[in-house]
Amino acid sequence: MLHKGSCHCGKIAFEVEADVREVVDCNCSMCTKKGILHLIVPLDRFEILQGADNLTTYRFNTGVAKHTFCR
Repeated sequence: MLHKGSCHCGKIAFEVEADVREVVDCNCSMCTKKGILHLIVPLDRFEILQGADNLTTYRFNTGVAKHTFCR
């Protein structure tokens, strides 16, 4: 199913082809404290429609996981 979304401020808009039953819990301290759920999809099922220049990426600990979000 195709879903549309945006960041809180509305500068970034995206579409994702996904089954919401694929949502998973993350056990890191940040996600646990904020109650964040993840929907991990292949890049070819995700498209940024506007605002890519407003994205920033955060890496922590080993640097493997990349969290991209609106700055």
